[in-house]
Amino acid sequence: MSKQRKSITHFSLAIDLAGLCLSIGIVCIVYLLWINPEAQEILRVAEAEGSVPPRTFFILVKDWEQASCAVLTLWCLWLWFFRYRIFQSDSYLLDLDILHLDRVQQTNEEGASNTLDFVEKRVGQLKETLTDSQLVNALDLAVRRIRLNKNFQEANDVAMEACDLHLELLNSKLAISKYILWAIPSIGFLGTVRGIGIALSLANEALEEGKITGVAASLGVAFNSTWVALALSLFLMFISNSLHGREERLVAQFKNYVSSTFIPVLSVRMASPDPHVNLSVEKE
Repeated sequence: MSKQRKSITHFSLAIDLAGLCLSIGIVCIVYLLWINPEAQEILRVAEAEGSVPPRTFFILVKDWEQASCAVLTLWCLWLWFFRYRIFQSDSYLLDLDILHLDRVQQTNEEGASNTLDFVEKRVGQLKETLTDSQLVNALDLAVRRIRLNKNFQEANDVAMEACDLHLELLNSKLAISKYILWAIPSIGFLGTVRGIGIALSLANEALEEGKITGVAASLGVAFNSTWVALALSLFLMFISNSLHGREERLVAQFKNYVSSTFIPVLSVRMASPDPHVNLSVEKE
C-alpha cells in the first residue's frame, strides 16, 4: 500500500510539474512570436515621434511581470482541471438507482444478511467501474459499518465523515492554487514598485531637459502590471469560488442521498423480510 501511495504521489507531482512546464512554454512562445515584436514596433514608432506609447494590449502585457502572471494563471487552471475533475462529475449517479434497492428482498429467516450481501456486492461492482467516486466510497464505508455492528446511525455518521474528509483533502490539494491566487497580485505590486523606481530615477531628466517620455513609460510599467495582475486575479477568484461551490453542493447532495434514501431504505428492507422473490445480483 505504501508503494502504491508513493507512486500515486509521484504521478500527481509529475502532472503538476508538467502543467507548469507547459504553461511556461506556451507563454514564452506567445511572447516571442507575437507580443514582443508588436510591442517593440509600437515603442519604436513612439520613440521616433517623441510621444508616449499608446495603451494597447501589447503595451499592457509586454513586461515580465505580466508574463509571470500569465504563466501562473495557466498553471492554476491546469491544477484545477485535475483537482476538480471538471468532466468527471458524479452528480448523475443521484438520478440513477445505482444500488438496485428495488431488488433488495429476502427469502428466509436470514433475509437481513442476504440483503446486506446483495448491497455489499453491488457496491463492490460499482467500485470496480466507478473508481474514485466519492459517493461510492461513502456507501462502501456505510455498508462495512453495518456489517460490523448493524448500527445504521453509525453507518450514516461514517458516510457523512467520509464526505467531509473529501472536502478537507481537496482543500489540502488546492494549497498550491491558493498560493498562486495570492502570488499574482503580489507580482503585480512588484511591477508597480519597479516602475515607480525607474520613474524616480528619470525625474532629473524630466525636470532639467523636459523629456517626460521615460517617466511616462516607467509609470506605464507600474500601472500596467498592477492592472493585468488584478484582472487575472479577479478572473481566477471567480472560477475558484464557482468550482468550490460546485464541489460543496455535490457533497451536500451525496450526504442527503445517504441519510434520506440509502440508510432508511436499507434499514426497512433488512427489517421487513419478503419471502416471495429470490435475491440476485446482476453484473452490469
